[in-house]
Amino acid sequence: MTAATAAPVRQRTPRATGAVPLNATRLLWIELRRNAMPWILPLIAALFWFDSYRPSTGTVPLYALRTYWNMGQGHTIVDFGPFVAGVAAWMGSRDGRRGLADLVTATARPRWAARLATWAATAIWAVAAYLVFVGVMFAWYAHQGVGGSPPWWWVAVGATAVTAFSAAGFAIGAYWPSRFAAPVAAFGGFLAMAMSSQTGFNYASGWALILPTNSNGNFEQADSGIFYPWLPDLPIARIMFLAGIAVAALGLTGLPARADGPRLRRTAAVVTLAGVASAGIAVGLADDARLSAHGMVIPALHDAANGAAITYAPACGRAAGVPVCLNPAYRRWLPDVNAALAPVLAEVAGLPGTPVRATQVATAYPTGTAGPQAVTLGGHPPVLRMSLGSFNLPGPCGFCDGPAAMKQFADQMRRAFAQAFVGAGNGSGGPAQQAMQAALLRGAGIPFAELPGLMAASRNGPGPPPGAATGPVYAAARRLATLPAAARHAWLAAHLAALRAGRLTLNDLP
Repeated sequence: MTAATAAPVRQRTPRATGAVPLNATRLLWIELRRNAMPWILPLIAALFWFDSYRPSTGTVPLYALRTYWNMGQGHTIVDFGPFVAGVAAWMGSRDGRRGLADLVTATARPRWAARLATWAATAIWAVAAYLVFVGVMFAWYAHQGVGGSPPWWWVAVGATAVTAFSAAGFAIGAYWPSRFAAPVAAFGGFLAMAMSSQTGFNYASGWALILPTNSNGNFEQADSGIFYPWLPDLPIARIMFLAGIAVAALGLTGLPARADGPRLRRTAAVVTLAGVASAGIAVGLADDARLSAHGMVIPALHDAANGAAITYAPACGRAAGVPVCLNPAYRRWLPDVNAALAPVLAEVAGLPGTPVRATQVATAYPTGTAGPQAVTLGGHPPVLRMSLGSFNLPGPCGFCDGPAAMKQFADQMRRAFAQAFVGAGNGSGGPAQQAMQAALLRGAGIPFAELPGLMAASRNGPGPPPGAATGPVYAAARRLATLPAAARHAWLAAHLAALRAGRLTLNDLP
């Protein structure tokens, strides 16, 4: 009895299931506070403003064109990537540089988990800064009245790219704990972006579409986010590719023999292979991509519902009594369109085939083909359909020599209308059609001397320089222009069908 009463009472050890996530949270919080990434953010912010935001303000205030430079060509990624890779390498090499590798390896916590906490803090700082910078830029675009909807899928691509740069840089620092790891990783990131950009300009299809700075695809469609949504196919493939790189790089940090036990090393190997597989699948998906009228389509990822047209209430006005309606994103140019169309609509008023209304349609530029016909005329009753995204709209013009003038826009609109009215299609048409175009444009206020330059400026592809307004075509046009308006209208009313069919010659003109 004495021995039984003297036996020590066993205390039940409390379960520590809640300690692991709590300790991991504390570790992540510590890493967030001691991370080096915040110190480099002011430099990235200055570069972001100078390289991504500032050049975009000189482009047309439509999201597809305003973000072509910073999102389509990946300049936001170029501004972040190399610096993020360098800082991540610095954090990954921290313990090795300070001679603490053996000490931290001997701790109870798995070394791979501690490394992932350090990387996660670096990535959180970098991705959060990227989203804040882009969010502020888009908010300012909205304040400026930029038309359309932002390319949110491409923002997700940028955030994933920043994550991939942080993972790759961290792996370099973990494997090479040197003070030179950071500059080498930063230079490697810059070199990767330079090669990606160069390849992106040279390849408009195939595997190169997966590169984060390849602007081919959705950003070739001027009216994405205006007439139809941004297609997510290509962004999803890029996210898979970049996420695969990030996962593979993080898996590599858990492979060294001294890091952890064999079970965690096998897990790291599986993670690495999964990342490589994701990147490889994305490359294969991109190789099957094809350009449609609404953007880049990848059959395995495409959902037909994503191509549904965006409904809207048009902004309408009148030009020479004809209703003119535009997408509300183009509302600011409605007075310019009305002023450009009024003279040519007045020239053909009352003729058969004169449009009863003018409406805007979406613009698309399929890769490898000539540009689309900017203005078409057809239907019963006839409707004038305008692809305004094909024109240099008045105002900022991006890569033009300077802002587009109203006269330049008006002349191009009138030329495109005359081309559609006489049935010339997407070319200059036959000699009789060319002469009638010149006569209509002369009646709309464009002198004959300016017409050769106007025709040359609207040509698809290279060609001879503009010459003088001489020759049989302009001689016939001058004869038409000297006719009284009533006589010219009467002749056109009787011969317009034959003119549009291309059955008339210069000798047939009055």
